[in-house]
Amino acid sequence: MNPKKLSSILIVNREPDIADLFAEMLLMGDELYIISVANTGKGCLQAMERNLPDLVLLDTEIPDMDGWELIGNIKNNWDIPVIVISSKAPVIEDYMRISLISDYLMKPVTLDGLLMAVKDALELPHLINQCLESVNKYMDKEKSMYNLFLLLKQNISDRKQYILMKQLYSDRNRGSGIETKLMLDNLKGKINKTKNNIDYFKNYKVLVA
Repeated sequence: MNPKKLSSILIVNREPDIADLFAEMLLMGDELYIISVANTGKGCLQAMERNLPDLVLLDTEIPDMDGWELIGNIKNNWDIPVIVISSKAPVIEDYMRISLISDYLMKPVTLDGLLMAVKDALELPHLINQCLESVNKYMDKEKSMYNLFLLLKQNISDRKQYILMKQLYSDRNRGSGIETKLMLDNLKGKINKTKNNIDYFKNYKVLVA
């Protein structure tokens, strides 16, 4: 069996210490990544020309160019996912450009939020393409394929809701809120159950009830 290829992530942040912190957070999860760092927009583009990463984790507040200008440059030249990290809530102009990116994370970024966003950005496009290929090969399983896409859509929605709730109800803010913790635990359980069903389909091309 060939070893699994490690995904590479380029972290773009004007503050080296913060970039190192995000790198440490990524290494706390179950997945292993090859991580590189750039502190400017120019440095980001140079790093990508030398060695194209699988994902860019970008703080839009960089010193030498507008963050969205950099994202546009990246998307015009390479077909790779970009996750935005920002201390500012999206404004109207950002919502018009939001389709360019895989996720938008607000500071302070939680560990779960970061790991989920990265995993989604790296895995979901490949999985959806795999599903589309399966449609052509298994036309007699149209109902199963339709249900799979519903699962994918719901899984993405649940993940985003979980991330937002974790940001709004951090551990220090929840205190002894048992109901809030139960709600978060139930939502995470639902996410894991849906993911297991999707993984089962990837292996056997069928969905379990």
